[in-house]
Amino acid sequence: MTFYISLIVEGQTEVDCIERLLHRVWNETLTFTFRLQVLPASRAARASLTHVDATTLKFKVEEARLKLDRYLGLDSTARGCIILLLDAEDECPAILGPRLTTALAGMVPAAVLTCCALAKSMFENWIVAGAKTLGGVNGLPDVIPSRKDFENFNGATWLEKSLRGVNNSRKYKKTEDAKVFVNKMDLAECCCNSPSFNRLVRKLRSFIDTQLNSSDGAAAS
Repeated sequence: MTFYISLIVEGQTEVDCIERLLHRVWNETLTFTFRLQVLPASRAARASLTHVDATTLKFKVEEARLKLDRYLGLDSTARGCIILLLDAEDECPAILGPRLTTALAGMVPAAVLTCCALAKSMFENWIVAGAKTLGGVNGLPDVIPSRKDFENFNGATWLEKSLRGVNNSRKYKKTEDAKVFVNKMDLAECCCNSPSFNRLVRKLRSFIDTQLNSSDGAAAS
């Protein structure tokens, strides 16, 4: 079986990094043996994806669904889902998450699995939450600076400050540096330190359990 993920994201960092991150989660954390394929992401500005009128979100969900359907139609054993991945920024995930989750579910047939994953406060917070293995990586100090309150600060600012601690002229280059850090960050530590990341991992596991159970039921009938 191949499991396909059709993504909707807000920025270039997510386009560049999330496929690698999902593959690492799949192989190292969930340890699934069947194949994962992450489809090219649909992208739009965060403000348009979270707007209450949901016009852009609906368009992007349809775009993501058509990509997914195209691959599922080629293989009767394949399964898949649509994931909307955004930064929570200053919004409360407990409010924004359920609203977007409800919106997603209403935009696709009931059989299509959907998930809204909100990084609190931003994607970089996940990197910082798993940064114990990043000492000396890509310009970071050999000894990682103190970290705490992993989801309620600016992760990009922490990364830049840490880089400047080694080289004062060094800036955090979002689309370049995040790719390197995602390859080396500690996923188990990130799950422990970041509830928002852990929710994404648990959701992926539940999707697979749902798909496998439905497959077993179909085979039994």
